[in-house]
Amino acid sequence: MRQAGTRGVRGAYPERMALPTPPRSGSRLPGVPDPWDRGSSSPTQRAEQALRRGMDLGQRALSLGGLLLLGVLAFAVFAGLLLGLGILLAGGNAIAGWLMGLVLILALVVAAWFGRRASQVLRAPPESAPQDVPTPPSIREDEAGLLALLRAGERALPAPGRAALHATVIATRDALRVTAGDAAFGRDTHDARQAAREDLPELLHTYQSGRRTPETDRLFLEQLDLIGGRMREVVQERQAQHVRTLTAQRRYLESKYREGEE
Repeated sequence: MRQAGTRGVRGAYPERMALPTPPRSGSRLPGVPDPWDRGSSSPTQRAEQALRRGMDLGQRALSLGGLLLLGVLAFAVFAGLLLGLGILLAGGNAIAGWLMGLVLILALVVAAWFGRRASQVLRAPPESAPQDVPTPPSIREDEAGLLALLRAGERALPAPGRAALHATVIATRDALRVTAGDAAFGRDTHDARQAAREDLPELLHTYQSGRRTPETDRLFLEQLDLIGGRMREVVQERQAQHVRTLTAQRRYLESKYREGEE
């Protein structure tokens, strides 16, 4: 079998045979909704989601209750004014008629405002809902291809192959995301896109095109491990780079403001 996905990584990962470790749940970036989320959230996550929904409903109820209270007070005020002006109009006061018309117009304006405000409260999105992380169109296409590859592999592969493919695909997805904003097309970006567009699809196609044997299973898992190891290396390097950037910024701020205090 042709070994795909080994370009540029064989020297860094010699003869690795272990299965890739499953991805952590925290590796998923926020998204509404995330097509990678297959409802496998933990009980703690489900409890947190239920708590957020409850808090959101409570806030909406408080807002609507406040609007209802203001509406009742406004109704009482306008009703009192109209009643008094009606009595004056019945007594022959012509000015009371004009004032009564103005009060009616004002009451309609206030009623329209209350209706619009209530509609905004009911239609407002939950404040705790995560916002989707924008990604370039090419990265979205790569992620869609990875997701389709994962679904196809889950239906056709045995259990060890499914677990290894899942871990490698998730690692590749994360590598695509951390390199999506790169201004220069470096090795990390090239490796992530090459794995998503060519190496993984070709590897799965080649594996499924022949008869399965222990040797082909071994080679398939080995190549998945090579690709996944490189993808996890990209993610770890970017995380370390982010930590170094924050550390340097902290040192700069410490030197800046502590010198000012002295």
